Parts: sequence; structure tokens; C-alpha cells
Amino acid sequence: MVKVNDRDMEWKEGMTVESAIRFLEYPEYNYPILVVTLNGQHVQNDMFSKTLITDGDVIKAMQPLAGG
Repeated sequence: MVKVNDRDMEWKEGMTVESAIRFLEYPEYNYPILVVTLNGQHVQNDMFSKTLITDGDVIKAMQPLAGG
């Protein structure tokens, strides 16, 4: 089991950060502009599909907001 934005997600071998983002199923998660951490460590956007997650990991994803 992994946590994705405080939601439980069943872990399977070979899962990536990109898999976790897709699990969120929010249309506003346009992942080229997401800020993602894996166990508290920033994951570069170009590494989402290459970064493997393991059982027990914690993923946080958020979309930056602009304003003024």
C-alpha cells in the first residue's frame, strides 16, 4: 500500500510516480506542471515515468497556483 495525497493506493511491482498521479484522476492534474514529492524528496517532472515507487511510499502532488 502507498499513500497518494493521503489516499491509499494498492502497490504493484513496477509502479511509477506517473502511475500514482494517474490514480488521483483529477482533470486539473496536468502533470507537466505538478510539484511532486516522494517520501519528502522532490521528483523532477521529467522523472515521473522513470521513478519507481515501493510499498509503503508516500507521494504528494500539487499544482502550483499563480496569483497576484
